[in-house]
Amino acid sequence: MSSASPGSSATPLAASVTPTLSPVPSPSLDRVAGWRADIDALLAARESLHPDPWHGMARADWVAAADAVKARIPELTDDAALVELVRLAAMPGWNGRDGHTGIFLTPGSGVHAYPLRMWRFTDGLVITAARAPYEDLVGSRVTAIGGRPIDEVLRLVEPLSPRDNDSSLLAFAPRYAGVSEILAGLGVIDRAGPALFSVVGRDGKARDVTIDPITVDEDVAWHGGQPLRLPPTDAPWLRDQAKTLWWSYLADHRTLFVQYNSVESGINGVADEILARAQQDDVARVVVDLRHNGGGDNTTMGPLEDVLRDPAINRPGRLVVLIGRITFSAAANFATDLEQSSAATFAGEAMGGSPNLYGDAREVALPYGDQSVFVATRYWQRSTPEDQRITIEPDIAADLSSADYFAGHDPVLQAVFDTPVAPG
Repeated sequence: MSSASPGSSATPLAASVTPTLSPVPSPSLDRVAGWRADIDALLAARESLHPDPWHGMARADWVAAADAVKARIPELTDDAALVELVRLAAMPGWNGRDGHTGIFLTPGSGVHAYPLRMWRFTDGLVITAARAPYEDLVGSRVTAIGGRPIDEVLRLVEPLSPRDNDSSLLAFAPRYAGVSEILAGLGVIDRAGPALFSVVGRDGKARDVTIDPITVDEDVAWHGGQPLRLPPTDAPWLRDQAKTLWWSYLADHRTLFVQYNSVESGINGVADEILARAQQDDVARVVVDLRHNGGGDNTTMGPLEDVLRDPAINRPGRLVVLIGRITFSAAANFATDLEQSSAATFAGEAMGGSPNLYGDAREVALPYGDQSVFVATRYWQRSTPEDQRITIEPDIAADLSSADYFAGHDPVLQAVFDTPVAPG
């Protein structure tokens, strides 16, 4: 999970970061006192770091929920106690705008993940990548885990997931559904360890497969620290995700396609190339793709914003911005800036980040277990103060099926191509 640079609204979604606050674990705590101490630490961290800790719910309601969990600790298993701890961390953000705050089960947390990457397509939760020896599951639709229908499993994990809105929940929740201790704590499986996944392959055949979990540290090493993105393929819009900013000219559609994958420094030269190419007569449309961009340092995005506001690009129908569930944090700031100060048209699915959001998460190590809570420390207002929206909805809506993904088809870009460019 990525650390937040100064001025950033990045969320911890990719690699481990060093805790900024590290209470010393007390060896004298027994398990009951220890779990209760972790719950108390959630409250202390939120109230000491978050700029508006109770924007989403009344403090008294959270304290009552926390007290109820603390009373039940003696009868809960450690996995069930972990579930309740994760739920309490996410609870104040259930109404949205607080996707940076929660327990993300990062490396070092001691939990185990099933070595799968899963994406919620229009046709269900589908395995998009799998670590050996499960590669033959790629393309399979998950129908159940531990005999529980997958829709039921997803409903159970959703309260554990931080979110800015329902779109970011689409991205985050499958990660919690892939953690062994979480499934055990929810009663989906009897105990943490191997789990039975029921799937339907791309050939339409149903089967059950027992999958062994690996440590979350091994999982991060396998997927490269980007578990929420769609895995890269040779398709034009899915390749080169490791490049911060790149462009290509699509001659058949007279379109300058720009992909902005991470909000980082060092983009000035490429931004200048984009403006120079957009000024040529054969460019009718500029498309900026933010669908893989989960954020970064929002003090670095000015050069690209300036280019996109140039009169050569900034005209109704000529500038199109592609957004989706992964467009989060500083990338959501970027999209909101364009919404407020350009003629951009938005296409894709609802944005994962909010126009105004809480960001700049700091990690706090909890005193008893292996968990850390991340807490937003700053409010980023990129829209107007009275803007109550928790997402940007697309002007041109287009959904993605698993068949589209595996075929390399981009229905969002196709929908843009099917929309006439305004003259002028």
